[in-house]
Amino acid sequence: MDFNKLNENQKKAVLATDGPLLVFAGAGSGKTRVITYRTAYLIGEKKVPPFSIFAVTFTNKAAGEMKKRVIDLVGPEGNSVFIKTFHAASVYMLRNFGQGIGIPRYFSIYDDTDQQTVIKEVLLSMRLDPKKISLSMIASKISEIKDRAELIDGGDPARLLPDYFSFNFPEVYREYHSRMASLNALDFNDLLIKAVQLLKTDSRARETMQRMWSHFMIDEYQDTNHAQYLIAKLLAERSRNICVVGDDDQSIYSWRGADIKNILDFERDYPDAGVITLEENYRSTEPILTAASSVIKNNGKRKPKELRSVKGDGEPVVWCRANNEYGEAEYVVNTITGLKRSDGFKNRDFSVFYRTNAQSRVFEDHLRKENLPYRVVGGLKFYDRKEIKDIIAYLRFIANPLDIVSFLRIINVPARGIGRTTLDRIRAAAAEKNMPEWLLISEGSLDKPPKGIDEFVKVISRSMEISRKIPEIKLSAFVNDVINESGYRAMLEGENTTESESRLENLEELVNGAYDYENSNRDATLEQFLQDISLLTTEENPETDPENRDNCVTLMTVHNAKGLEFPVVFLTGMEEDTFPHRLSVDTEEGIEEERRLCYVGITRAMERVYLVSADIRRSYAGVFYKQPSRFISEIPENIMESVFHASNDFSGNGFSGQDGSRSGDAPRDTGSMFSVKERVMHPKYGPGRIERIEGEGDNIKLTIAFTSGKKTFLEKYTPLEKMP
Repeated sequence: MDFNKLNENQKKAVLATDGPLLVFAGAGSGKTRVITYRTAYLIGEKKVPPFSIFAVTFTNKAAGEMKKRVIDLVGPEGNSVFIKTFHAASVYMLRNFGQGIGIPRYFSIYDDTDQQTVIKEVLLSMRLDPKKISLSMIASKISEIKDRAELIDGGDPARLLPDYFSFNFPEVYREYHSRMASLNALDFNDLLIKAVQLLKTDSRARETMQRMWSHFMIDEYQDTNHAQYLIAKLLAERSRNICVVGDDDQSIYSWRGADIKNILDFERDYPDAGVITLEENYRSTEPILTAASSVIKNNGKRKPKELRSVKGDGEPVVWCRANNEYGEAEYVVNTITGLKRSDGFKNRDFSVFYRTNAQSRVFEDHLRKENLPYRVVGGLKFYDRKEIKDIIAYLRFIANPLDIVSFLRIINVPARGIGRTTLDRIRAAAAEKNMPEWLLISEGSLDKPPKGIDEFVKVISRSMEISRKIPEIKLSAFVNDVINESGYRAMLEGENTTESESRLENLEELVNGAYDYENSNRDATLEQFLQDISLLTTEENPETDPENRDNCVTLMTVHNAKGLEFPVVFLTGMEEDTFPHRLSVDTEEGIEEERRLCYVGITRAMERVYLVSADIRRSYAGVFYKQPSRFISEIPENIMESVFHASNDFSGNGFSGQDGSRSGDAPRDTGSMFSVKERVMHPKYGPGRIERIEGEGDNIKLTIAFTSGKKTFLEKYTPLEKMP
């Protein structure tokens, strides 16, 4: 095996195949190379059967890339290596071994939209108006509860259920799970929770899987939640050949349940574990890494590491102080245009990061003005589009006729004259006869069914019969047949609009997806195809104009940037209460995660990074002077170049220059109406004392000491009252 492509520590990690191993992989240090070379070494040199290797990561894209690289190294036998996401691995375990804990082999996997449909049905059954209660809020709260370690460890969920809503949330929670069980369906939380339950309670299944897999590799270990931690721990209990790879400095998903303690406490779980740190960075220049390291070293809960750039020296980090958010966007777009002209960069080389989605609007406006194509990562995804969801629902119902959520979605799409009254009759009759809705209508047990019911039954029955012949009949041909026979294609062609044409193209792309799937999975079944679609994560397949897919500026939150890299990165909104976010500044844990998020943002840059802040930002509360982010002050001045950019635009407020004077008016010569040491009352921060007065005219700034800390405001836009 050729080790020339590995540095010394990467090689050590590849060769350490016996017993527990913790690999701290700094940003850009080649962790995927370590995992794939380690897999190849196990197969080629240690003679471990490929099917005995269990590797998991967090996205389908990452798993696919890992599988491809393993096959490149070892050949076709790499196909036998078990490389999946945690959710896909859980599906495999439950489908093959879940019967022992009451999980049927064929179950539907419900995504967020499906969950909300079930929740809506629950609310209606409780005589609650779904239009007045947020379905997404209830789904989010259910997921949050099911992420709790107490519940995963077998605790009583009743103790975790909130009682502060205006409705009976505990009843909604219980009825939701009762309905999910009756529908033969699991949500994404269930996949992990049930996998843990299986491994904990079914000793026969657990021992079978422990013998099946002898070597375990867990990617992005810092992102594991409690359930994922337990799955890895229980599976590796017998062999103890577990290698976890990750970076505590890139743990940024606590709001999803990720627990940084899993990686920091690995040596507590495995006292004999080997520890290797990868510190050679292949992505970024030295100034970028120095800036990132200078920020992250201020965190207390981390393992020390010092990244070193293989690429060497480069351009200094730039901090731009803009006069307002328009100056911020103007500077970003002007810099993009200038670098394209002077250094030959392409649109695709630039990415603009922001802390919250709300910040994107001004950047989009300026990019449009300059005719620069862009994409916003986090918009509508392919599998979230209505026509795709509709056809997937057809396919799911064909595969699992107990799936009432899919049934309700498709029975009158295209319109067949089956309204709410008919649906209520079907559901009431099914409940009375204690039989599934599909069985009721397919056996003709519904009194006086409308014509549309017969049409629907014929379409589904014929499709069910054909689906049994897959893979002899091509999966792609079957999907195309469903689109045609359901009447969906004819419906869109009949609309004859630009939108319907676009939707038809989307359906063609779905067929293409099925074609690609069957080519890479020769024995692909409909159930497997649907399973993989259900497991696609929301981070993948960002919607973009196909013509600009390969050459557009990328806009995204810093959270979405994890795992990506760009030649030029703009980290915007670098102000206190924006980044770090105001909701995170009250706790040490919150600030440390914000700092890790900043570290992730900086280390996405390959050649240049620009930190951009605004002196003034508008919010619902008015116009406020902003303090630069504390993270900027943590970067050494000798590696950072500072510039100021003033915009003439303040969306009608007339701010024009660095002095902040209003356009059309000469600056006023009068001084402040306040004096130093004077006591004042602020409507939000309460009583305070003025410590400093700077500037003149419309640009007078007041620094005021409140009990909560010091704040600086523009006097002109700050409603203050004098106190005695």
